[in-house]
Amino acid sequence: MRNAADASLETSGGVRIAWSLGGKSHVEIVVEYEGPGLPDPANLFVPFFTTKPAGTGIGLVPSRQIAEGHHSTLTLEDRQNVRGLRALLRLPL
Repeated sequence: MRNAADASLETSGGVRIAWSLGGKSHVEIVVEYEGPGLPDPANLFVPFFTTKPAGTGIGLVPSRQIAEGHHSTLTLEDRQNVRGLRALLRLPL
């Protein structure tokens, strides 16, 4: 959430959070923001990689590890046809 809010401030964009049930098997939590998007998707989950001047680059790595530890998935992708990023956390029920 903090990353989404910070990135959205760069472009005066917004942040949207939603959730939905995936049948009886899982719940999906989606965070979409209207920031600059992904400069290089290959670096998303690289420890200590950051694009922020004062960033540490440790936020996404443990987030994904925690998700996987709960038999969940965390994915990030550029939004289609609009600027920004979409994060999807899929949790089993």
